Amino acid sequence: MDSGFNDDFLEKELFGGDDDGLDGASMDVDDMMLTGQSVVAVEADLASAAAAADAVAAAAGNGVPEDDGRVRLERSRELHTAKLDIAMDDPPGELTLLQHPPRAQVGLADGVQGCSTFEVTPTMALVNPWQIYTVTATPNMRWLFTGGEDGYIKKWDFNATVNGKQLLTLGQRHSLVDSIAKAGVIASYWDHTDVVEGGVEMLSPVYSMAVHSQALWLVSGMKSGHIGLWSVRHDEGRRISLLSKHKKPVSVLRISPDEYGLVSGSWDRAVLYWDLNTGRLARGFAGHTSQISSIEFQPWSCEQYEAHLRSESVGGAEFDAQTTGPVLMTTSIDGQCLLWDVRAPKALPHPLDTPKKTPPWATSACWSRDGKRIYVGRRNNSVDEYEFGAGSLPVRTLRLPLNSGPVTALAAMANGRHLVCASADNVRVWDLEQPAERRSTVPFQVIPGHHGGTISSVFIDESSRYMLTPSGNRGWDGTSNGNNLGYELTPVN
Repeated sequence: MDSGFNDDFLEKELFGGDDDGLDGASMDVDDMMLTGQSVVAVEADLASAAAAADAVAAAAGNGVPEDDGRVRLERSRELHTAKLDIAMDDPPGELTLLQHPPRAQVGLADGVQGCSTFEVTPTMALVNPWQIYTVTATPNMRWLFTGGEDGYIKKWDFNATVNGKQLLTLGQRHSLVDSIAKAGVIASYWDHTDVVEGGVEMLSPVYSMAVHSQALWLVSGMKSGHIGLWSVRHDEGRRISLLSKHKKPVSVLRISPDEYGLVSGSWDRAVLYWDLNTGRLARGFAGHTSQISSIEFQPWSCEQYEAHLRSESVGGAEFDAQTTGPVLMTTSIDGQCLLWDVRAPKALPHPLDTPKKTPPWATSACWSRDGKRIYVGRRNNSVDEYEFGAGSLPVRTLRLPLNSGPVTALAAMANGRHLVCASADNVRVWDLEQPAERRSTVPFQVIPGHHGGTISSVFIDESSRYMLTPSGNRGWDGTSNGNNLGYELTPVN
């Protein structure tokens, strides 16, 4: 089956960087597209840079063997830690996450906690002829928002949709599985306009979105690097402000657990923490060498916030897995996965290493619901599982069928036992507790609905009653099947 990814993907989009890193071994994406430099050439440059670093270390009289982990870590930092080419605000904004408790979460549906599996039934289709790059919803699933390449933000009435107020036509149902009969009920939409040079307003694709829990406002990422702040509940669709620091498309947006801050990631390789009370930058995270593909906060509860207040630690120069402070995980398209202690502005990130013979690629990563494990989707039909605080290498790798294609989206389910993996061919729910020795049993179930096409994200609501899988390539590479499907989750004991 065609995965939708062509062989030139890594050559065109994988590596980023500037003259400050790798002594020219790393280059900007646009430069690579112009020169046609191959991955083999880049890997050769990387190897040369590493060999040069070894030679310099030997000349300096370090005399430390090549296999010494500390030396390899220091060389990795020297070679791969990028500089943040963005002017910080003076005075900076506040790290709001450290000043306010996280908002209360919606309770889980009955039977979810500790259930042995889920019955996942596709029942809804939100019809949209354009690729959908991003989806977000209020925690109570009252309102759902989608955005993509068409340049419009669409607001859907999810209650009316799930109750079947509008049904699909026979023509719309023709290519879908029989259980999908409910059509998405659109409530409103507005132009996703950006202000470009000369003050001209024009439509911009919606690369990312995040919405306030009470739907008071919504933020969206634009092609120019601007972040739009939109009014939703009152004077819907009015652009309140533009946050302007990024220089390329804003690919990821995450509202902080306290809802007073915002973290953004962009194709310019920068990750920024915004203070939404003032619109000023509170911190920049410099370390990635390619386009940012995902950002996730480690689950952060009121109990953890109170423990942080009681602690006198403010974070050190090294990442500490025993920290009482909030942890941020970021990934980039070149496969980097970094963990950050939000409290310590000058602390180096903790990298999670890519296994040998694994292509350097990642568009999605997620935390387990208890915050103890991390899952990173890879290009070679696999998902790497890391244990927080247990080193930099994965504790195991989940391998999907060889023809499944790259893993483009992941989401952990609330029972702590299942992981949703979206590949080019299908969506699967993986049973993480099935013993490896039971090879006679397939460790996952295939969810009907999607057959071919790139899934841009997997969205599961906080109560674990519903799931959404929009189709789109997020502006990178891959094909879309034009479906945005909704599923009803039923716990099974």
